[in-house]
Amino acid sequence: MSTAKVTISPEEFTFVKYDAAEIASIVTELAEQLELANPIRVIVDETTPLAKLSEEIDAASSDATITLHAESGALEDRKHPMSFSADVARESLGRILLRAHDRMRPDFADAPSDLDLTLEQNAAWDTYCAGRLARMGVRVNQQRWRYNHRNRFGFRDDVDAHFERIWAADDLGWDDLTS
Repeated sequence: MSTAKVTISPEEFTFVKYDAAEIASIVTELAEQLELANPIRVIVDETTPLAKLSEEIDAASSDATITLHAESGALEDRKHPMSFSADVARESLGRILLRAHDRMRPDFADAPSDLDLTLEQNAAWDTYCAGRLARMGVRVNQQRWRYNHRNRFGFRDDVDAHFERIWAADDLGWDDLTS
């Protein structure tokens, strides 16, 4: 059971129809599933409809603070702009929280920061995280991630086999993921 302390910024949203308590509840649930006890900060930029996500960890330890950065579009109901979607948030925040979890493992010590990842590295890591989320019971659109993977690696049979291998994996290290 996780004892993660989750804080959300801003505490009250003024541009979008989001509820900080609902976001905190989702992150707490995900942290429990991942057995993360680290303090977690979620910073939502509600001033942009874009959907970029990134994470930071101040150290690779169980007491390090995990900071998740999300542009508001990453948590948005795609059919109702500026409105929150718990399913989208669970997938987006779960994916980036899995990255943070990976970064605390020694076999991810060589992974570049999120903002320094190549498009291919980002796509492979997204595939890996989305596959694990799906096995955790989070609703994930596998075809979306397959298409993203193909866009970065090509539309070929060997790329589809690569996708399937990463999607189905549970314990890859950084070198495994990028080879």
